[in-house]
Amino acid sequence: MDVYIIGAPFTGKSTLLERLTGGKGVGSLKLNDERFEALVEFFKPKKITPPYINLHDNPKNLANADALVEVVGGLTENFTSFVDTTLNFLSFEAEVLLSNIKKLEKRGEEKTLRILKRAYDAVSEGIPLFSLGLDEEEVKVLRGYGLPSLKPRLIILNKTRESNIGEEVYSELRAQNLPYLEMNILEDNPEEMGRKIFLKILEITGRIVFFTPSEKEVRGWLLERGATVVEAAGKIHNDLARTFVKAEVIDWESLIKGGGWKGAKEKNLIRLEGKDYIVRDGDCIYIRASAIKS
Repeated sequence: MDVYIIGAPFTGKSTLLERLTGGKGVGSLKLNDERFEALVEFFKPKKITPPYINLHDNPKNLANADALVEVVGGLTENFTSFVDTTLNFLSFEAEVLLSNIKKLEKRGEEKTLRILKRAYDAVSEGIPLFSLGLDEEEVKVLRGYGLPSLKPRLIILNKTRESNIGEEVYSELRAQNLPYLEMNILEDNPEEMGRKIFLKILEITGRIVFFTPSEKEVRGWLLERGATVVEAAGKIHNDLARTFVKAEVIDWESLIKGGGWKGAKEKNLIRLEGKDYIVRDGDCIYIRASAIKS
């Protein structure tokens, strides 16, 4: 998953990226997850790969973002700059949508036209698309137009010791239905900051975590909430989704308490699930697949 950090100059964007990942321009934010750590402690694998998010400090490629993190405050002490960001997003989107509506009206594409008109009415009234309650079909159509307010957005209120955040800031955040976190980017513990941000991003993007633990490797994966076990198999490898037969599934805690895969099987704790199984947060999964024919 790719998350882009945006915000005005001197708010602490680059400092946030560097403190969380050690990188400049782009870095990998790993989830400090007690479930993952417990699985590592139990299996003692040769390789560990925690769930991670790619964080980018580059506002020029927002079309590639799965979510946005906007930093406000910092040295600017302006905690409402996210309002200007929203207005800029909506102004841009109104132009894009109106232009495409005119084209579609000439072609008579009623289905797409209806969706674009609904989106245009919203942004014209100052409503970000992410707050509109769009259904899956509408989101799928609108994604093709590069509309930034369609993306989940998390606001980071970067406080200094002297910061005084007024009630008007919280009122505006509520009005725009924008999730937020408060922190001192320069002084707070980077692991704790990273954990809070990671978990909030999972929440606003509708992602869960599943695991593939063994003595060889314990790995955590991000998956869209509501996805099937076949889609989870595809995250691991395309061939596993294509040749999927069944999945052995157990929650992480039961796997440890059961004594690992072998012990849990002996205790009948492992479920054998078919392709329609909806993966749950914290599931441990082993994919059974058929041999690939050459």
